[in-house]
Amino acid sequence: MKEERGKPFYGWTIVAVSFFVNLILIGLSIHAFTALVKPIEDELEWSRKAISAAMAFASISMAISAPFVGRLIDRIGARFVMSAGAGIMALCCFLLSRTESLLYFYTLYGIAGVGQAAATIIPVSLVISNWFHLKRGRALGIAMAGTGLGGMIFVPIVTWIVVNWGWRTAFVFAGSMILLMIPVTLGFVRTRPSEKGLLPDGGIVSKSVVEESDGLTVQEAMRTTSFWLIGVMMFLYGALVMGMIVHLMSYLTDIGHSPGVASLIFAIMTALTVVGKIGIGFIADRWGLRKAVSLTYALIITGILLLFGAEALIVAWIFAVVYGFAAGAPLLINPSLTVESMGLRQFGVIFGSLTLLQTVGSGTGAFLAGFVYDTTQSYIPLFILFAVSMLVAGFCGLGTRKEIAGNPDASAEVPATG
Repeated sequence: MKEERGKPFYGWTIVAVSFFVNLILIGLSIHAFTALVKPIEDELEWSRKAISAAMAFASISMAISAPFVGRLIDRIGARFVMSAGAGIMALCCFLLSRTESLLYFYTLYGIAGVGQAAATIIPVSLVISNWFHLKRGRALGIAMAGTGLGGMIFVPIVTWIVVNWGWRTAFVFAGSMILLMIPVTLGFVRTRPSEKGLLPDGGIVSKSVVEESDGLTVQEAMRTTSFWLIGVMMFLYGALVMGMIVHLMSYLTDIGHSPGVASLIFAIMTALTVVGKIGIGFIADRWGLRKAVSLTYALIITGILLLFGAEALIVAWIFAVVYGFAAGAPLLINPSLTVESMGLRQFGVIFGSLTLLQTVGSGTGAFLAGFVYDTTQSYIPLFILFAVSMLVAGFCGLGTRKEIAGNPDASAEVPATG
């Protein structure tokens, strides 16, 4: 396929916008939460379990809304859904700065979860998968790298705001930044290449041509083994990521590191996810998703085990590098496996349904981490559980196959991509 003369392929504009959406929305709504746990605990005298439960409520609402968000994107387009989601998230941030009660706190996080489902991973995964076929791995890797860079940038900034002006001001700052994404998504996001008269990866077609994608319907997909293997993998990954994000800074300060050092370790970890997503995206395109899955989960497990010795600063830095490089890669592996196994025909609703399982896992992990700490006054049992669960998740990813429409039981091994 050829690219339009004199113009770069518009798909890379989509990638850039997706990168900044993830950077700001995920960086502020998820990663920065770790800098708020202790300050909220100190002022309002809530337990860490109670504070962490807010992320569980956000995850539950994301889970419930994810399939509907996917279907809505398939019907009316990603840019309108993403803009509405960003607006909901911004409003909730402004209102959270007025928090005085747990019920109020939980309610707003529940509403914000709907906005996050509409604005971030589901639409970004769908749009990138539509625009790129041959270079999907690296395009997703670049787009999802924004989540890690957002953590690297905003965790230290939010920590500084909290230290100087308090956590309530930090919520106002977050809401103001998220608002900026509304005109960006409205102006630049396009769900399919045909909306710009293009084919995936740079081909040119008439605007009258309607893109049709092969693949399974959601009903067919849910009868396949691969759907549920991906679902279990995403559930376990969601539990790990949210548990780590919410509690990592608390763990690091508990074992003797200052808040400033802990925020730097968190920032380095999230910065390495940028490199890791792009690098593992390249590996997926060049040597296949199976090798990408194996490397990713081996490094995640190694990183978790390094936390046992993280009292030593050098070990904490090594953890940040090893775990950080791998921790974000499933954000591109998961949609890639979904497309490879079940196609693009109803990707929005299929991946939305799988995201439901991941968000349930996220809520479980955030609450479980707080529960384990409040019960044992230690995070070590949690890290053991997380390491074992990542071993299971890796084997689930390796077990997926290309499912055949109309005969879910008939499948063939997917060859290495690239």
